[in-house]
Amino acid sequence: MSHHSRPSTCRNCDHDLSASSEANYCPHCGQETVLHPPTLWEFVHEFITHYVALEGALWRSLRLLLLKPGQLTREYFNGRRRHYVLPLRLYLTTSFVFFLAVKLFGTGAAVPQQVVVKRAPAVQVAASGVPGSASAASAVTAASASSPAEASGAAEEAGELAAQQRCLDLPGSCGWFDTLIAKLVTRSTSDPARRAAWWPRLVGMAPYAVFLMLPVFAGLMKLIYWRRRMPYGEHFVFSLHLHSVWFLALLAADLLPAGLDDVAQLALPVYGVMSMHTVYGGRWLPTLLRAGLLSVVYGVLLVAAAAGLTLWVMLSG
Repeated sequence: MSHHSRPSTCRNCDHDLSASSEANYCPHCGQETVLHPPTLWEFVHEFITHYVALEGALWRSLRLLLLKPGQLTREYFNGRRRHYVLPLRLYLTTSFVFFLAVKLFGTGAAVPQQVVVKRAPAVQVAASGVPGSASAASAVTAASASSPAEASGAAEEAGELAAQQRCLDLPGSCGWFDTLIAKLVTRSTSDPARRAAWWPRLVGMAPYAVFLMLPVFAGLMKLIYWRRRMPYGEHFVFSLHLHSVWFLALLAADLLPAGLDDVAQLALPVYGVMSMHTVYGGRWLPTLLRAGLLSVVYGVLLVAAAAGLTLWVMLSG
């Protein structure tokens, strides 16, 4: 039997289709009643839409999300959900496009390979792997051809490197923080290839790190709006929508010419306050105060998370 013909029973669940012979989908399992051989475009479309919402609801959602701050969240709370992309899918779409653009076109991707650490000749000798006092002696000798100020600075930096090297050569001779700094300095100066590999790893792990911060942001929203008695899930929806806007604004800032990129970044705090006022209500002054407190606390947490991720990549790479 040809797949192009309409069968009398569903090919998937054998449900009788005689009572609904004109239906395009099986009323029992939902599979299409008329099938056709698969095409390459179908597989491409399925792969892309697995990561990015391309249906018409995406454009309706983006228009409402960007032009009416907070209204898309209110629409979700009010039960109008089928007309728009669901919050998690919208977040995954915007984050996927942003990090893909950063990985393929972002200027930051080329930074690690192009960074030139401008040090005095003495420091280059000290960082070459010669341990202990020999490093400092070689550094001072190499710096003798420089000016007195350069020689003094080079000797001081060489002494710091020698002290850091002793932390690694003699376990237990330094505190844990000094040992950690010594490891980071050694890895960042002794192996350029390893240093160049840090950025791709950071870019690859950043989406997961930001996603893990979403529940933290929602928790902060619940705390600052504790008297609203709103379920945690509603704060999480607001978090998804707001982070989606952040990704779009950062993408625009990266693609716009110089001067206009600042406009996209300056619009973020204004958008955040307006969306909070739309979703949570209340007077403008308390909303501004809550937004300021949220920015400070969440900013500190983001910096801490970014620093922790960077340290982990540097130490494990």
